[in-house]
Amino acid sequence: MTEAETPVWLRQLKRAIRGNRRDAHNRYVQFATLGLDGKPRVRMVVFRGFSRSEASFFIITDARSEKVKELAQCPDVEVSWYFTQTREQFRLQCSAVTHNHGTDADLHRDALWKGLSDAAKAQFFWPEPGLPSGEGQSLEITTHPPESFVVIECSPQRVDHLVLAKIQRRTLSDLTASGWTEVSINP
Repeated sequence: MTEAETPVWLRQLKRAIRGNRRDAHNRYVQFATLGLDGKPRVRMVVFRGFSRSEASFFIITDARSEKVKELAQCPDVEVSWYFTQTREQFRLQCSAVTHNHGTDADLHRDALWKGLSDAAKAQFFWPEPGLPSGEGQSLEITTHPPESFVVIECSPQRVDHLVLAKIQRRTLSDLTASGWTEVSINP
């Protein structure tokens, strides 16, 4: 994607990431799904980077987690990101796809796996998330990504960008059949 083809919201998000990189907490985003009971669920996840085309971004999770079951039922998610240094909020409504072992996205899985610390990798071999402590079996430790390692690819459909600096502004960006449209709205 050339600079001219890059949506305004994506240029602004990348600028915010660069402008806030000294704060490690800015890698964390809120990830909301629709629970199996129909109620909203939100949790903190780590942003793991953009796809090569920059049309989507990645997070990782355990295949045995509730969020994977929720995404199978409803792939619509919202990601919220607040940058403290630049005082910006991004809310991204996305369509999410899970990439498990043996899918076309194994290259993404392998690359993301290699970039994890040993401590982060170890979590994917623990007993099943959500079971009472002491229950469940640990998985056999391997050097390659286990089946429990899932990449969630989020493709934004709508982005709500709010700037809370001295001059406050808010922009809604929507993906349409002909590309991204942006409209300024009241904050």
